[in-house]
Amino acid sequence: MKKTSIVLAVLLVGSCAFALDKNLAKTKAQTGINLPEAEWKLPEALNEDGTIDESKMLKSKYSEMAILGNKVLNETSNYLGPQAKDKNKHFAGNNLSCSSCHAAAGTVQNQSGFVGIWARFPQYNARADKVITLADRINGCFERSMNGKRMPENTLEMKAMLTYMQWLSQGIPTGAKTKGQGLKKIDFIDRAADPKKGKIVYNEKCIVCHQENGLGVKNEDKVGAYYIYPPLWGKDSYNTGAGMYRLIKAASYIKENMPKGNADLTLEESYDVAAYINSQMRPIKANRDKDFPDRKVKPLDMDVGPYDDSFSTTQHRYGPYKTMIKN
Repeated sequence: MKKTSIVLAVLLVGSCAFALDKNLAKTKAQTGINLPEAEWKLPEALNEDGTIDESKMLKSKYSEMAILGNKVLNETSNYLGPQAKDKNKHFAGNNLSCSSCHAAAGTVQNQSGFVGIWARFPQYNARADKVITLADRINGCFERSMNGKRMPENTLEMKAMLTYMQWLSQGIPTGAKTKGQGLKKIDFIDRAADPKKGKIVYNEKCIVCHQENGLGVKNEDKVGAYYIYPPLWGKDSYNTGAGMYRLIKAASYIKENMPKGNADLTLEESYDVAAYINSQMRPIKANRDKDFPDRKVKPLDMDVGPYDDSFSTTQHRYGPYKTMIKN
């Protein structure tokens, strides 16, 4: 896909829209806070590439933390991954950056951006079937998309990421949704997704950046993120517990954003290429059968049981999904 990267993460959005019983999922997630949807607005100091123009920031300890948080998100492997000089900070198990998923440090609409995210937490998390904090959600990404482990909430880098997310969310009231947050909803297709057809789409649209072997392109300049275009499979990619490993979530991102600047894939192509990508080898997340303990709010595209329905694991993984929804 041209000069971009497919999102690679357990996205910081909910799964309720894709739950087996979506009405129950919505009920569990209700806050009782009813506010107008906030506008998507970026701070003046943000550059188009998602970095911060430090000359436009106040000279304060708060600014220092927000700037550090931005750098951690853009260059995660250097601060908290395999490239970090301090081995005690190797919380990420791969060389992805948070910005591999949340484009330009979470500043792009409909790409799981962070604008307003400070106002939306704590929130209900269907995977754990409980209310979690924003730090919990970040750690979920490190365990799954980064194929790593949780970091203590009192680490400098965790505090910095939270500070940046608060700074990015300035002016948005507690509990408010933000226009362009998360991913756009997509329709289901009338058939199962086909990895073989998806390979054709991948070869036509994605190889130029993510390479035929799916391992992406490393940044040879050694300045900034480890990858220019991140791997979509292999040992340095997201594990099977990541949100991107689920078909509907992956297809949603691909349909709206790929190829960048010319998002022209059809709905069927988006599902098929997502199926192809996720049929490739990647790290395995253990104990996925413990995810989504309330089976009624388990996403349709979760390919590990147990289920509260009679559909096969293959159908959960590839669809078709229209007949599976409980209205």
